[in-house]
Amino acid sequence: MDRLQIIPLGGLGEVGKNMMALEYGRNIIVVDVGMMFPESDMPGVDYIIPDYRYLRGKEDRIRGVVITHGHEDHIGALPHFLQEFNVPVYATRLTRGLIEVKLSRDLGMRAKLETMQPGDVVHLGPFQVEPYHVCHSIPDTVGLGITTPIGLVVHSGDFKFDNTPVDGWPTDIAKLAEFSQRKVLALLADSTNADHPGRTLSEQSLNTTLADVFRPAKGRVIVATFASLISRIQQVMEVARSFGRKVAIAGTSMAKNVRMARRLGYLDVPDDLILSLQDVNQLPPHQVTIIATGAQGEPRSIMGRLATGMHPSLRIIPGDTVVLSSHTIPGNEETVHRVINRLFQKGANVVYHPVAPVHVSGHASQEEQKFLISILRPKFFVPIHGELRQLTLHAGLAREVGVPKENIAVVENGYVIRMSEDAVEVGERLPGGYVFVDGTWVGDAVSPELIRSREELAETGVCAVSIVYDESAGKLVGPPRLSGRAIVSPDVLGQLLPEAVDLVKGVMRGISPFTPASTVERAVERALSDFFFREARNRPQIVVQVLSLT
Repeated sequence: MDRLQIIPLGGLGEVGKNMMALEYGRNIIVVDVGMMFPESDMPGVDYIIPDYRYLRGKEDRIRGVVITHGHEDHIGALPHFLQEFNVPVYATRLTRGLIEVKLSRDLGMRAKLETMQPGDVVHLGPFQVEPYHVCHSIPDTVGLGITTPIGLVVHSGDFKFDNTPVDGWPTDIAKLAEFSQRKVLALLADSTNADHPGRTLSEQSLNTTLADVFRPAKGRVIVATFASLISRIQQVMEVARSFGRKVAIAGTSMAKNVRMARRLGYLDVPDDLILSLQDVNQLPPHQVTIIATGAQGEPRSIMGRLATGMHPSLRIIPGDTVVLSSHTIPGNEETVHRVINRLFQKGANVVYHPVAPVHVSGHASQEEQKFLISILRPKFFVPIHGELRQLTLHAGLAREVGVPKENIAVVENGYVIRMSEDAVEVGERLPGGYVFVDGTWVGDAVSPELIRSREELAETGVCAVSIVYDESAGKLVGPPRLSGRAIVSPDVLGQLLPEAVDLVKGVMRGISPFTPASTVERAVERALSDFFFREARNRPQIVVQVLSLT
């Protein structure tokens, strides 16, 4: 009998770009295809997608993609994936709507999108997938019961146990109990809050906090959150309405998601509550609420542009209350804090976690994580969705509730987990890493070497040199032209550049006839690098262009 292979392609050892393949024989199913935000040391990168090269050449084996919910870290890479893999994608109704918003018109026409709902049974080759409802910070989230030829595997998705969810639909504990009766071979469980003791607060608790923010606000209230956080958008709109405010939506992705969610019935919003962004200034500030993108401080988001004063029509007005209703993703702290400081500079009152509990996590904390393991009583346990510290802590919780250490596999992206009815082992690690997206460029076109070069330019600056060179005589034709940026202050650079020109002339006087242009470039580059280090203790990037006259 073949063994089941579980291959995490993203989301293990990091927060974001969740993607996992389950393989049995010549059959593969994929769970989630997400993206993640770049870190501060990745200049110019828009976002990062999983490295799924393992699946290339195996298109005929992929029986389908199953999506747990509509957050970007679970669907954000689908537009790239579906350009290569023409396979069916199964998602709940709201999640499918969010996917359709993301896809281009052409790709959306070609994509094989299938709607599933809790209680369905989806047959994908030898796999039988049963979605079941779980609470998260977005409606229509599911975990998955996946019956394989060697046993039942439960994939928790992102989950928590919320007894008073905003949509009134708690996690389906009865279904979990049913899985337990069928004997669970393996549990793959969300580890995001494995370092948070106790239980995660209910989403309903946020209504009181938001009301406490709105009540004293004399000016506009601007709430920043994720564009896909439909439940949060509903809560903000309800609180705004209770205080007699109209609501405007700022951000293209959020506006599209709101329209889609209203059309499908996941946002219950009266027409007279919605205000167009163009009409914001027609009402007194105390009657206006704006829901915007950019809670992670992304420079090109609404909040990023408001913080720098670069938005074409909106400006921060002294007296505005700005609420960042999200958890700061690890790696984004510097960017978020910069935005907060700039908003304060412009006269806004900024409310953010942990100053006030304006965000509630959608992920289970330790007691809920142990509760899930206790209900399912899996033979094997694999912590997923989190950095290595969170995966390791979650493994410790599993041991606390009775899973033997030898039955737990803590792995990072790329490690192949092989599982039989009686044993689990961690195999080789597949090659892979970050796949950067920069505008229309993806993958090899945005290599780690390019990112390192951008970092070096940001740290040291650049000096560009242009030389016209008579190779047969070994002489300059006209004076060299030099320019520099971000090496030292403009005043100091203005003093150094004439000396640098004289230096280049001196180098050229030592060049013999018929010296190749490439040799001239290297000589000038070395001389200028040493010069700037000697004069400014800096080694900028030296770009030498030699036009050779032969």
